[in-house]
Amino acid sequence: MNWELINKLRRFCRTSWLKSAYLNFSMLPFQEAIKMPILVTRYTYFYSLSGKIKLSSPARFGMIRFGYFGEDVITPKDARTLLQIEGTMILASNVHFGNGVIIRIEPNATLDIQNNVRISNRTKIICYDNINIHHDSRIAWECQIIDTTFHYMRNIADNSVTELTSPITIGAHNWIGNRVSIMKGAYIPEYTIVAAGSLCNKKYDFPEKSLIAGSPAKLIKTGIYRCLDAEEIEIKKEKGLL
Repeated sequence: MNWELINKLRRFCRTSWLKSAYLNFSMLPFQEAIKMPILVTRYTYFYSLSGKIKLSSPARFGMIRFGYFGEDVITPKDARTLLQIEGTMILASNVHFGNGVIIRIEPNATLDIQNNVRISNRTKIICYDNINIHHDSRIAWECQIIDTTFHYMRNIADNSVTELTSPITIGAHNWIGNRVSIMKGAYIPEYTIVAAGSLCNKKYDFPEKSLIAGSPAKLIKTGIYRCLDAEEIEIKKEKGLL
C-alpha cells in the first residue's frame, strides 16, 4: 500500500479552498492572490484579518501552508489553527505550519518569517513588537515565541517601569526543540540548537553552531549543528537508509 500517496490525498481533502481563497484575496494584491500562494485546512480559523500579509518571495501556488504536517504527533481535529493578523506578517516561500498553531500579531507589530521554515504543532507566536525567524529554521511542537510580558512591572525602589516589549530574533538554521519558550529580547545566533524545554530570554553571545539548554538557557556545547534537507539526505544515503 502506498502510504505516501494516501497521506497526500488526506492532506488534499483537508484543504479548505474557500478559506484559502478568502485569506489570499483579503490579504494580498490581486496579482499575487490569484496564484493562491497560501493554503489552509478547514481546521484553520480567522479571529481577525485587519492587518496585512506581505510576500518576500515571488508568489507561487501553495508555497505557504497552515496545518499540513505533524499528523504523526497530533490529529488535525484535535487542534485548530487560529490566525489573528492585525499587524504585518511577512512570509517567504516554503513556510509550513503544523496543526493547532496560534498566531497573534497586534497592530503596528511585524512578524517576519524567511524561506524554508517549519513551525510545528501547537506552537504559539504572539507578536506585539517585532519577531524575525530566519531561513532554514525548524521549530518543534508546543513552543511559544512571545515578545511581550503583556503587563508592566514597577520597581518600588526607584519607581521605574519595565519595557513591555522587546524584539525577538531567531537566527538562520536554528533547531528549536519542543516546548521551548522564547521570550522578549531573545536573540539566538545562527546554527543554534535549543534543547527541549529551555527558556530563552536574552541576547546570546556565543559562537554559531552551539547547543544551549536550561531555564534560562546556557551554553552547553559548541561545534555542533542540525543537518537539514540535502545534507540529511546525503547522510541517509551513506548509511544505506535511502
